[in-house]
Amino acid sequence: MIRAHLSLVEILEMNQFQTLQDNLSVSTDLAILTVDYKGIPVTTHSLCRAFCEKVRKAPYYKDLCQKCDSRGGLEAARLQKPYIYMCHMGIVDLAVPIIAEDQYLGAIMAGQVRISGSSKLEWILNANHDAEECKANAELMADYQAMPVLSFEKIEAIGNLLFGISKVIVDRATLLKKSEDHPGSEPLKSPVYQPMVNPKMVIRTEIPTQYIFLKPAIEYLHQNCHQKIYLKDMATLCNISESYFSKSFHKAFGLSFTMYQNKLRIDKSEIMLKNTSKNINQISDELGFDHASYFIRLFKKMLGITPAMYKRLYIEKTQLEQKSSNRS
Repeated sequence: MIRAHLSLVEILEMNQFQTLQDNLSVSTDLAILTVDYKGIPVTTHSLCRAFCEKVRKAPYYKDLCQKCDSRGGLEAARLQKPYIYMCHMGIVDLAVPIIAEDQYLGAIMAGQVRISGSSKLEWILNANHDAEECKANAELMADYQAMPVLSFEKIEAIGNLLFGISKVIVDRATLLKKSEDHPGSEPLKSPVYQPMVNPKMVIRTEIPTQYIFLKPAIEYLHQNCHQKIYLKDMATLCNISESYFSKSFHKAFGLSFTMYQNKLRIDKSEIMLKNTSKNINQISDELGFDHASYFIRLFKKMLGITPAMYKRLYIEKTQLEQKSSNRS
């Protein structure tokens, strides 16, 4: 059996999963968010609609939205399949359970669309009067009307697609995790390392509207991550105090300024390890670390393995893929 405390962020590489979620959102025209079994988001919202963004800003409605997400995920887990329902605002949402070895790990929450034709979908909360109240708000109604309209069959097909994709990814990652926990067991035929990344350590590039004044600092960070960059200089660049910059930065990105900068450099180092023949010392120097030993410790802390091991696993994976390609 899978360990009781196993979580999504332990078995999935969240950067890659976020990218997959973003691409699925664009291709299906559904807003998508992934949550753990407690209903806590482990990804950032992809393609969130203006209607829902405005509704969730109101404390009362935000609480109801979270209840919808939580109950939708639990119902999907109970059914062991995608669950389509109406939220308290009268829009269609979809909960896709993420299950590994009969354990509910979380759910992919998708939707924020309207449904074509008459619908007999279940209202997940007895609060459908909220939808009527919104009709009196011209701005909200305009945003509501701007939402995509999909047929039930289309939404159902997307749910089944998301369910199948998540099952393949999670089952494979779970198998790898078990192999890592039990080194003496038979190795996988095509190992792919899945770093255990804390969701709070995922780099967010999108700047929340209320913190748009941080844009000069973010742009400078991404363009000059190889340099030593100090918080006080970034605060000056944004024309605000150091304390206000520090607090605002953490609220906007979920990371301190230092951790964001370090994570950005570690992300760059992954690219260099994969695509160049540079050694650890060279990469450390180019990314502005004072000592290679600190770079190695930081890399291992964030990804669970050393840079050298990361490079070796990537080379082995590439070689296996080439062999498999040649055989086919």
